[in-house]
Amino acid sequence: MIKAVIIDDEKDSIDTLKWKLENYCPDVSVISSFEKPADGVSYLKKNPIDLLFLDIEMPMLTGFDVLEELGRDISFDIIFITAYDNFGIQAVKFSALDYLLKPVQNKELKEAIDKHLKKTQQKIPSEQIDLLLNNVQAERKGKRGRIALASKESIEFVDPNDIVVCEANSNYTNVYLVEGRKRVISKTLKDFEELLPPAIFLRIHKSYIVNRNFIINYLKKGDVVLSDDARIPVSRRKKTEVSNILLNR
Repeated sequence: MIKAVIIDDEKDSIDTLKWKLENYCPDVSVISSFEKPADGVSYLKKNPIDLLFLDIEMPMLTGFDVLEELGRDISFDIIFITAYDNFGIQAVKFSALDYLLKPVQNKELKEAIDKHLKKTQQKIPSEQIDLLLNNVQAERKGKRGRIALASKESIEFVDPNDIVVCEANSNYTNVYLVEGRKRVISKTLKDFEELLPPAIFLRIHKSYIVNRNFIINYLKKGDVVLSDDARIPVSRRKKTEVSNILLNR
């Protein structure tokens, strides 16, 4: 049984989430819940749990403030919950952490719990917490944070500008980085399309997303040439957009 705690300043949200967990996620037992984040922090410092449902936007302490209060050594998994798909969500996505948007949908809640159960390491590495908090600070300053590329073996934190190409590989994605390095990441290409900033990246084909900054030429037969001489096919509907990238430089 997964021992879970909920921290959310809205009682109705807590009650609704409890009901959904009881009815759709029988592996989860909510052992406590808190409307005041500070009370939740005090409880978590004294009691072991498996999973924390943590609201992001709360008065007095945000969800990110709660993490700072708890410190780097967090011994449980976290699913963030928020009513707003704006501040903080990009930082959470970049850090490869899970989140749910209110109102929480039953299907998405079950998928999040299934993902938690499949994790080989239930606690979040301290480096990943550091990345999240650093990305939050970067977002507050209007800057772009680093991305966590998580595979079964490890997590690497990279600057988005160092990603050259993302290539579809069934339910995985081959991520090619500068200096010719390759990582196989357990996210689909669609996941990366939603994650990567469109100002830098463009999906030019059903199987490829490229970093616009590495495109140096466009061949008439329908391929782009990258700075490392790699050739990537371009779908018909993306040809004009790719041509404009080069014309507008």
